[in-house]
This record gives sequence, C-alpha cells and structure tokens, in this order.
Amino acid sequence: MKLILQDKNKYVLAISSGEEICEQLKWFCEKKKIEAAHFSIIGAVNDLELWWYDTSKRRYKKKALMGQFEIVSMLGNVGILKGAIIIHTHGMFSDKNYKVYGGHVNRGVVSGTCEVVFEKLDGKITREYDEETGLYLMQ
Repeated sequence: MKLILQDKNKYVLAISSGEEICEQLKWFCEKKKIEAAHFSIIGAVNDLELWWYDTSKRRYKKKALMGQFEIVSMLGNVGILKGAIIIHTHGMFSDKNYKVYGGHVNRGVVSGTCEVVFEKLDGKITREYDEETGLYLMQ
C-alpha cells in the first residue's frame, strides 16, 4: 500500500495488486493509531468473499467469487472490537457481463489497483455484542 496524499485527517491510499484490502486498511490504522474513520474505495479484485447476514438465523451466509471484478463501490468504517481494530465494509462488484454482486466484504484481493479515500475521525468507535441481533454494533 502507498500513501498518495495526506491533507490533515484525510488520506488517499493506493493498495497494490495481490494485497488484501481489509488487511491493508487494518495495518494502516494500527500504524497511524486510528480508532475511528470512514472510507470509500474503487478499483478491481480477483479474489472476493462476500457475506450476507440472515437476521432470522443470526448468521452469515458466505459466497466466494473468483475472477475479475470491478469494484463499483466499497464503503466502510473503522472501529474497535475487543481492543482491536475492526474494518467494516460493504461493497458492490461487477463481472465482465456487468452482473453485480454485493454484500459485506470479508475478503478482497486487488487485481489491478485499488484507490481509497480515507478520513480519520476524532475519537473512538467501539463495537459491542448485541443480544437482539447477534451482531457487534457501534456503541
């Protein structure tokens, strides 16, 4: 990952081919001691795992996708869960036939490039387990 530009609490980052997006964002936050942020991403991936949360069963359904996908849009935030950085991101991805897939992004390996606009927020976002939903929600 490369830092392209920094303007106060805003960063433009480029994640390189072969790097996993969420791992790189987590590493960046750990390095900069960031505990609250939001970001948007465009680019391309070739190894993707999306999750969809079934609220009635209180568990995620996982779907692995291999091949070339354009990142139509990825949005997310950064917080703290059990003392560690957590990257929470959702995204939409299109294949060569323009079919779009979307959901919670668990894994995305960059194939061409990945461009991130990232803004650090003052303070800390913490997540705690919610009995009603079975999710770790912002507090």
